[in-house]
Amino acid sequence: MKKILLVLTGGTICSAKNSDGLNDLNTEAASLSLVSVFREANPQNKVEFDSISPINTLSENMTVAKWNLLIHALKKVDFSQYMGVMILHGTDTLHLTAALMGVILSDVGCPVMMVSAHRILSDPESNGPDNFAKSVSFISELSSKRLGGVYVIYRNTSGVSYVHHATHLEECADYSEDFFSSDMVEYDKLTSEWPNGWFAQSDSSSRIIDRIGELKDDVLYIRPYVGMNYDRIYLDGVRAVLHGMYHSSTLNTEGDGPESAMSLLRRCNKAGIAFYIFPCKDGDYRYSTTKPLIDEGAKCLYGTTWEEAYIRIMCNGVSPYCT
Repeated sequence: MKKILLVLTGGTICSAKNSDGLNDLNTEAASLSLVSVFREANPQNKVEFDSISPINTLSENMTVAKWNLLIHALKKVDFSQYMGVMILHGTDTLHLTAALMGVILSDVGCPVMMVSAHRILSDPESNGPDNFAKSVSFISELSSKRLGGVYVIYRNTSGVSYVHHATHLEECADYSEDFFSSDMVEYDKLTSEWPNGWFAQSDSSSRIIDRIGELKDDVLYIRPYVGMNYDRIYLDGVRAVLHGMYHSSTLNTEGDGPESAMSLLRRCNKAGIAFYIFPCKDGDYRYSTTKPLIDEGAKCLYGTTWEEAYIRIMCNGVSPYCT
Protein backbone atom coordinates (compact mmCIF):
# COMPACT_ATOMS: atom_id res chain seq x y z
CA MET A 1 0.00 0.00 0.00
CA LYS A 2 1.24 3.48 -0.87
CA LYS A 3 1.80 5.90 1.97
CA ILE A 4 0.41 9.36 2.69
CA LEU A 5 2.91 12.20 2.90
CA LEU A 6 2.40 14.63 5.78
CA VAL A 7 3.79 18.09 5.05
CA LEU A 8 4.09 19.87 8.39
CA THR A 9 4.09 23.67 8.19
CA GLY A 10 2.98 24.65 11.71
CA GLY A 11 -0.20 26.44 12.74
CA THR A 12 -2.64 25.65 15.53
CA ILE A 13 -2.84 22.02 14.45
CA CYS A 14 0.90 21.77 15.20
CA SER A 15 0.82 23.79 18.43
CA ALA A 16 0.52 23.36 22.19
CA LYS A 17 0.41 25.58 25.28
CA ASN A 18 3.74 27.18 26.14
CA SER A 19 5.00 28.13 29.61
CA ASP A 20 2.95 31.34 29.46
CA GLY A 21 -0.23 29.40 28.73
CA LEU A 22 -0.35 30.66 25.14
CA ASN A 23 -0.52 28.62 21.96
CA ASP A 24 2.87 28.16 20.33
CA LEU A 25 4.51 25.77 17.90
CA ASN A 26 5.25 22.20 18.94
CA THR A 27 5.13 20.59 15.54
CA GLU A 28 6.87 17.26 16.10
CA ALA A 29 4.85 16.38 19.20
CA ALA A 30 1.58 17.52 17.61
CA SER A 31 2.11 15.47 14.46
CA LEU A 32 2.88 12.35 16.52
CA SER A 33 -0.27 13.00 18.56
CA LEU A 34 -2.41 13.32 15.43
CA VAL A 35 -1.20 10.02 14.04
CA SER A 36 -1.57 8.30 17.43
CA VAL A 37 -5.14 9.55 17.90
CA PHE A 38 -5.98 8.51 14.34
CA ARG A 39 -4.65 4.98 14.88
CA GLU A 40 -6.53 4.58 18.15
CA ALA A 41 -9.80 5.68 16.53
CA ASN A 42 -9.22 3.74 13.29
CA PRO A 43 -7.36 0.52 14.19
CA GLN A 44 -8.52 -1.14 10.97
CA ASN A 45 -6.82 1.51 8.81
CA LYS A 46 -3.23 0.41 8.22
CA VAL A 47 -2.14 3.44 6.20
CA GLU A 48 1.46 4.50 6.77
CA PHE A 49 2.76 8.06 6.86
CA ASP A 50 5.95 9.78 5.81
CA SER A 51 6.54 13.35 6.93
CA ILE A 52 8.57 16.41 6.01
CA SER A 53 8.65 19.82 7.67
CA PRO A 54 9.96 22.39 5.18
CA ILE A 55 8.71 25.34 7.24
CA ASN A 56 7.53 25.72 10.82
CA THR A 57 5.44 28.82 11.39
CA LEU A 58 2.24 30.10 12.87
CA SER A 59 0.25 30.90 9.77
CA GLU A 60 -0.19 34.57 10.66
CA ASN A 61 3.59 34.76 10.17
CA MET A 62 3.46 33.27 6.67
CA THR A 63 5.53 35.12 4.06
CA VAL A 64 6.27 34.71 0.37
CA ALA A 65 9.79 33.60 1.33
CA LYS A 66 8.28 30.77 3.41
CA TRP A 67 5.98 29.84 0.53
CA ASN A 68 9.09 29.51 -1.63
CA LEU A 69 10.68 27.16 0.91
CA LEU A 70 7.51 25.06 0.87
CA ILE A 71 7.43 24.99 -2.93
CA HIS A 72 11.12 24.08 -3.07
CA ALA A 73 10.49 21.09 -0.79
CA LEU A 74 7.43 19.98 -2.77
CA LYS A 75 9.42 20.07 -6.02
CA LYS A 76 11.58 17.27 -4.57
CA VAL A 77 8.62 15.00 -3.74
CA ASP A 78 8.03 11.94 -5.92
CA PHE A 79 4.24 12.13 -5.82
CA SER A 80 3.94 8.80 -7.66
CA GLN A 81 5.09 7.10 -4.46
CA TYR A 82 2.13 8.39 -2.45
CA MET A 83 -1.59 7.85 -2.61
CA GLY A 84 -2.02 11.39 -1.30
CA VAL A 85 -0.51 14.38 0.47
CA MET A 86 -1.77 16.17 3.59
CA ILE A 87 -0.45 19.67 4.27
CA LEU A 88 -0.91 20.66 7.92
CA HIS A 89 -1.41 24.43 8.16
CA GLY A 90 -2.79 27.14 10.42
CA THR A 91 -6.19 28.73 9.84
CA ASP A 92 -5.27 32.44 9.69
CA THR A 93 -3.79 32.27 6.19
CA LEU A 94 -5.22 28.90 5.17
CA HIS A 95 -7.34 30.57 2.47
CA LEU A 96 -4.20 31.93 0.80
CA THR A 97 -1.90 28.90 1.05
CA ALA A 98 -4.81 26.69 -0.01
CA ALA A 99 -5.25 28.84 -3.13
CA LEU A 100 -1.52 28.57 -3.85
CA MET A 101 -1.49 24.79 -3.42
CA GLY A 102 -4.68 24.53 -5.47
CA VAL A 103 -2.97 26.27 -8.37
CA ILE A 104 0.41 24.52 -8.32
CA LEU A 105 -0.50 21.01 -7.08
CA SER A 106 -3.72 20.32 -8.99
CA ASP A 107 -1.92 18.10 -11.50
CA VAL A 108 0.61 16.13 -9.43
CA GLY A 109 -1.25 12.84 -9.95
CA CYS A 110 -2.60 12.30 -6.43
CA PRO A 111 -5.08 14.08 -4.13
CA VAL A 112 -3.77 16.82 -1.85
CA MET A 113 -5.54 17.88 1.36
CA MET A 114 -5.06 21.02 3.44
CA VAL A 115 -5.63 20.13 7.11
CA SER A 116 -6.15 22.61 9.94
CA ALA A 117 -7.58 22.93 13.44
CA HIS A 118 -9.39 25.74 15.23
CA ARG A 119 -8.03 24.63 18.64
CA ILE A 120 -4.83 22.95 19.78
CA LEU A 121 -5.08 19.16 19.86
CA SER A 122 -5.22 18.90 23.67
CA ASP A 123 -8.45 20.93 23.65
CA PRO A 124 -11.41 18.49 23.58
CA GLU A 125 -13.26 20.90 21.26
CA SER A 126 -10.50 20.79 18.64
CA ASN A 127 -11.66 19.77 15.18
CA GLY A 128 -8.09 18.85 14.22
CA PRO A 129 -8.31 15.07 14.78
CA ASP A 130 -11.62 14.89 12.89
CA ASN A 131 -10.32 16.99 9.98
CA PHE A 132 -7.23 14.76 9.88
CA ALA A 133 -9.17 11.48 9.94
CA LYS A 134 -11.65 12.58 7.29
CA SER A 135 -8.78 13.75 5.07
CA VAL A 136 -7.11 10.33 5.33
CA SER A 137 -10.37 8.60 4.37
CA PHE A 138 -10.98 11.07 1.56
CA ILE A 139 -7.53 10.44 0.10
CA SER A 140 -8.10 6.68 0.21
CA GLU A 141 -11.40 7.02 -1.65
CA LEU A 142 -10.05 9.47 -4.23
CA SER A 143 -6.98 7.34 -4.83
CA SER A 144 -9.08 4.22 -5.39
CA LYS A 145 -11.20 6.13 -7.92
CA ARG A 146 -8.09 7.60 -9.61
CA LEU A 147 -9.20 11.12 -8.77
CA GLY A 148 -6.94 14.02 -7.84
CA GLY A 149 -7.23 17.70 -7.00
CA VAL A 150 -6.54 19.87 -3.96
CA TYR A 151 -9.17 20.11 -1.22
CA VAL A 152 -9.88 21.30 2.30
CA ILE A 153 -12.01 19.30 4.74
CA TYR A 154 -13.00 21.36 7.74
CA ARG A 155 -15.58 20.80 10.49
CA ASN A 156 -17.33 24.05 11.31
CA THR A 157 -18.53 24.95 14.80
CA SER A 158 -22.00 23.70 13.81
CA GLY A 159 -20.51 20.21 13.85
CA VAL A 160 -20.90 19.78 10.09
CA SER A 161 -17.81 18.98 8.02
CA TYR A 162 -17.55 20.47 4.55
CA VAL A 163 -15.31 19.70 1.59
CA HIS A 164 -13.97 22.72 -0.29
CA HIS A 165 -12.02 23.12 -3.49
CA ALA A 166 -8.79 24.67 -2.23
CA THR A 167 -8.89 27.57 -4.70
CA HIS A 168 -12.46 28.44 -3.67
CA LEU A 169 -11.89 28.63 0.09
CA GLU A 170 -12.82 31.98 1.63
CA GLU A 171 -11.21 33.63 4.63
CA CYS A 172 -12.86 33.17 8.02
CA ALA A 173 -15.15 36.08 8.80
CA ASP A 174 -14.51 38.33 11.79
CA TYR A 175 -15.60 36.72 15.08
CA SER A 176 -15.89 33.34 13.35
CA GLU A 177 -13.93 30.10 13.21
CA ASP A 178 -15.87 28.65 10.29
CA PHE A 179 -14.83 28.28 6.65
CA PHE A 180 -17.08 28.57 3.63
CA SER A 181 -16.80 28.40 -0.15
CA SER A 182 -19.23 28.94 -3.00
CA ASP A 183 -19.53 25.26 -3.94
CA MET A 184 -18.75 23.50 -0.66
CA VAL A 185 -20.49 20.19 -0.04
CA GLU A 186 -21.18 18.39 3.21
CA TYR A 187 -18.60 15.66 3.68
CA ASP A 188 -21.16 12.94 4.42
CA LYS A 189 -23.20 13.81 1.33
CA LEU A 190 -20.20 14.09 -0.96
CA THR A 191 -18.70 10.77 0.12
CA SER A 192 -22.01 8.95 -0.30
CA GLU A 193 -22.91 10.33 -3.74
CA TRP A 194 -19.53 11.14 -5.39
CA PRO A 195 -21.12 13.51 -7.96
CA ASN A 196 -19.61 13.55 -11.43
CA GLY A 197 -17.74 16.70 -12.35
CA TRP A 198 -16.99 17.84 -8.79
CA PHE A 199 -13.58 16.18 -8.61
CA ALA A 200 -10.39 16.62 -10.62
CA GLN A 201 -8.93 13.70 -12.52
CA SER A 202 -5.67 12.20 -11.32
CA ASP A 203 -3.42 13.73 -13.96
CA SER A 204 0.33 14.32 -13.78
CA SER A 205 1.01 15.17 -17.41
CA SER A 206 1.76 18.87 -16.96
CA ARG A 207 2.88 19.40 -13.33
CA ILE A 208 2.80 23.16 -12.90
CA ILE A 209 4.99 22.90 -9.81
CA ASP A 210 7.92 21.70 -11.93
CA ARG A 211 7.73 24.84 -14.06
CA ILE A 212 7.13 27.53 -11.49
CA GLY A 213 9.92 29.86 -10.45
CA GLU A 214 10.64 31.78 -7.27
CA LEU A 215 7.60 33.74 -6.13
CA LYS A 216 8.03 37.44 -5.43
CA ASP A 217 6.11 39.81 -3.16
CA ASP A 218 5.42 42.16 -6.06
CA VAL A 219 1.60 41.99 -6.22
CA LEU A 220 -0.25 44.70 -4.30
CA TYR A 221 -3.79 43.84 -3.14
CA ILE A 222 -6.10 46.74 -2.26
CA ARG A 223 -9.63 46.83 -0.84
CA PRO A 224 -11.81 49.93 -1.34
CA TYR A 225 -13.23 51.95 1.53
CA VAL A 226 -14.53 55.46 2.14
CA GLY A 227 -11.51 57.61 2.93
CA MET A 228 -9.06 55.87 0.58
CA ASN A 229 -6.26 58.23 -0.45
CA TYR A 230 -4.33 56.72 -3.35
CA ASP A 231 -1.50 59.23 -2.99
CA ARG A 232 -0.45 57.30 0.11
CA ILE A 233 0.11 54.09 -1.86
CA TYR A 234 3.76 53.37 -2.64
CA LEU A 235 4.36 51.54 -5.93
CA ASP A 236 8.12 50.93 -5.96
CA GLY A 237 8.80 47.25 -6.65
CA VAL A 238 5.18 46.53 -7.57
CA ARG A 239 4.62 44.47 -10.74
CA ALA A 240 0.83 44.23 -10.56
CA VAL A 241 -2.07 45.68 -8.58
CA LEU A 242 -5.17 43.65 -7.74
CA HIS A 243 -7.88 46.11 -6.71
CA GLY A 244 -10.95 44.68 -5.04
CA MET A 245 -14.28 46.31 -5.82
CA TYR A 246 -17.56 46.92 -4.05
CA HIS A 247 -20.22 44.23 -4.55
CA SER A 248 -21.66 46.05 -7.60
CA SER A 249 -18.28 45.87 -9.38
CA THR A 250 -17.69 49.56 -8.70
CA LEU A 251 -15.00 51.86 -7.37
CA ASN A 252 -14.80 55.59 -6.78
CA THR A 253 -13.78 56.90 -10.22
CA GLU A 254 -15.04 60.45 -9.79
CA GLY A 255 -12.51 63.03 -10.95
CA ASP A 256 -8.75 62.55 -10.88
CA GLY A 257 -7.98 63.46 -7.28
CA PRO A 258 -6.38 61.12 -4.73
CA GLU A 259 -9.78 59.72 -3.69
CA SER A 260 -10.38 58.35 -7.20
CA ALA A 261 -9.11 54.95 -8.31
CA MET A 262 -8.40 56.59 -11.67
CA SER A 263 -5.43 58.36 -10.10
CA LEU A 264 -3.83 55.04 -9.13
CA LEU A 265 -4.66 53.43 -12.47
CA ARG A 266 -2.95 56.28 -14.33
CA ARG A 267 0.12 56.01 -12.11
CA CYS A 268 0.23 52.27 -12.83
CA ASN A 269 -0.16 52.82 -16.57
CA LYS A 270 2.69 55.32 -16.53
CA ALA A 271 4.93 52.90 -14.60
CA GLY A 272 4.00 49.83 -16.68
CA ILE A 273 2.27 48.13 -13.75
CA ALA A 274 -0.61 45.77 -14.60
CA PHE A 275 -3.88 46.86 -12.95
CA TYR A 276 -6.57 44.23 -12.26
CA ILE A 277 -10.07 44.86 -10.90
CA PHE A 278 -12.07 42.15 -9.11
CA PRO A 279 -14.82 41.07 -9.30
CA CYS A 280 -15.70 42.59 -12.65
CA LYS A 281 -16.92 40.98 -15.86
CA ASP A 282 -15.77 42.84 -18.95
CA GLY A 283 -18.78 43.95 -20.99
CA ASP A 284 -21.26 42.97 -18.29
CA TYR A 285 -21.23 45.73 -15.68
CA ARG A 286 -24.11 48.03 -14.77
CA TYR A 287 -22.62 51.28 -13.49
CA SER A 288 -21.07 54.18 -15.36
CA THR A 289 -18.36 54.45 -12.70
CA THR A 290 -16.83 51.16 -13.89
CA LYS A 291 -16.45 52.15 -17.55
CA PRO A 292 -13.53 54.62 -17.18
CA LEU A 293 -11.42 51.96 -15.46
CA ILE A 294 -11.82 49.56 -18.37
CA ASP A 295 -11.47 52.31 -20.97
CA GLU A 296 -8.07 53.20 -19.50
CA GLY A 297 -6.74 49.66 -19.38
CA ALA A 298 -7.85 47.98 -16.16
CA LYS A 299 -8.08 44.20 -16.62
CA CYS A 300 -11.27 42.52 -15.40
CA LEU A 301 -11.20 39.34 -13.31
CA TYR A 302 -14.38 37.44 -12.54
CA GLY A 303 -15.68 34.04 -11.48
CA THR A 304 -13.15 33.14 -8.81
CA THR A 305 -12.12 34.25 -5.32
CA TRP A 306 -9.81 37.19 -4.72
CA GLU A 307 -7.39 34.71 -3.16
CA GLU A 308 -7.12 32.63 -6.32
CA ALA A 309 -6.90 35.77 -8.46
CA TYR A 310 -4.07 37.09 -6.28
CA ILE A 311 -2.18 33.79 -6.39
CA ARG A 312 -2.53 33.40 -10.16
CA ILE A 313 -1.27 36.95 -10.74
CA MET A 314 1.67 36.25 -8.43
CA CYS A 315 2.46 32.89 -10.04
CA ASN A 316 2.02 34.23 -13.57
CA GLY A 317 4.95 36.54 -12.92
CA VAL A 318 7.23 33.49 -12.78
CA SER A 319 5.31 30.93 -14.87
CA PRO A 320 3.04 31.41 -17.90
CA TYR A 321 1.19 28.22 -16.95
CA CYS A 322 -0.61 29.88 -14.03
CA THR A 323 -2.75 32.37 -15.97
